[in-house]
Amino acid sequence: MKEFIDKYYKYIRPYRFLYGWAKDFHSKAKCSTRAKEWEAKGFKNAKLDICGGRNPYNPEEFLNVDIVNFPNVDLVFNITKKFPINDGIIEEIISVATLEHLRPVHVSHVINEFYRVLKPNGRVRISTPDIEAIAKGIIEKDDFDIILQHLFGKYKSNATEDLDLHKSMFPSEMMIEMLEKAGFKNAKRIPMNLDLHDERYNYLIEAWKE
Repeated sequence: MKEFIDKYYKYIRPYRFLYGWAKDFHSKAKCSTRAKEWEAKGFKNAKLDICGGRNPYNPEEFLNVDIVNFPNVDLVFNITKKFPINDGIIEEIISVATLEHLRPVHVSHVINEFYRVLKPNGRVRISTPDIEAIAKGIIEKDDFDIILQHLFGKYKSNATEDLDLHKSMFPSEMMIEMLEKAGFKNAKRIPMNLDLHDERYNYLIEAWKE
């Protein structure tokens, strides 16, 4: 197959968009089916990936929630509003590279919603840029492009949207305090072991609902 593609690639290349369209169509159909199956169960014991966007976390296990209806999104809703999910039914939540895109008041709201929808003994994991590590990186004159991206978000020239930009960041100790204020127990910083995210400038916190 590879030899065939290499040989005829110059003829295939103009039609690459068809492959992308077909792949997105398949992904959207799969996500829609998965969402309907979980909705029929009232989302009881579901696991949520908060704003996984185009790169969801473990989609075979987690439902990808986002405000934008990307092909890989299972549930579309605005997390700054009340989640359309009943109290105490979600088994686990992971939020990666999301909360920094929200205003502080919305961060507090989202954490409270995490607590509300999680069932007893449910777990939440939150990863967001580490403002203290970023400050240290500036002092130590680390790669400034990397620093800027973690501070302000990833710019996409004229295609940059408001949702791409960073609006708030908290030291890990403050994030733990916010989780505890919402009612979570055993909140602690754990090793940053998530792919695609620089462990130097992002932290990972775990907490549990009793």
